[in-house]
Amino acid sequence: MFESRPRAGPDSRHRLDAAKIIETARNFSEDIKLRLPGTNLCMLAQELAALAVATEERGRRARRPLLAIRALSALAISLVVLGLWYLARHIHARWEFGTINNVFDALNTGFNLLFLLAGALWFCVTLEARIKRKEALKFIEELREFAHVIDVTQLYYTTELYRPRREDDLGKPAIDETYLFHCTRMLGVISNLAPLYTRGATGDSILRAASEVQMLATAIITKHLAKAEALRGMHQDRSRAGAEPGINIAQEPES
Repeated sequence: MFESRPRAGPDSRHRLDAAKIIETARNFSEDIKLRLPGTNLCMLAQELAALAVATEERGRRARRPLLAIRALSALAISLVVLGLWYLARHIHARWEFGTINNVFDALNTGFNLLFLLAGALWFCVTLEARIKRKEALKFIEELREFAHVIDVTQLYYTTELYRPRREDDLGKPAIDETYLFHCTRMLGVISNLAPLYTRGATGDSILRAASEVQMLATAIITKHLAKAEALRGMHQDRSRAGAEPGINIAQEPES
């Protein structure tokens, strides 16, 4: 009469594919290596590709159970249960109370004992989840700082240091607004790496931290796009006025 229906889960087509993100990061790193060789942004792109691979491995490791922690938790719970069974079998108490105060004292003592036992059991049961959550938050913080590093890298280039898209005398590409577009692409990769940590570790703190990284990346991307549009307009005005701004890419400071 009643048919059991399979529980519907999330469609795999609607989930982030870590392999695709890694491929995107690697392709971007190769692209930056060809366009801006030897720059700080090139080195950051290579580090981001390595971080994408590490993120996928960390997520896979977080989904695996910590057998040592589970064994210790099971042993601790078994010892508690065994201790309670021993007390119940070998302690013969006389349930006689002279006054009402004795009743309240016995209830208070029993409640405190149960509270301590429940806390110990809860500590053992949630130990694995708390360890994974702490590691995930540390890795998400790494992504947050990486986004700030990308933002700081482009701060050196003020509007006076950019030049239009053309080849300089040394045959190297010039720094222009596309530098900012490359930064936004790296920030987009970081924004998609953060949700991968929510798969292995549970908790609202993980979801909030990943969302904050995504919002930070979006805010920095918006700032970079606005700066790129301003530079593009500035180049158009200088072109009409016949000005020739210049900066050689070799002038980029060492990190």
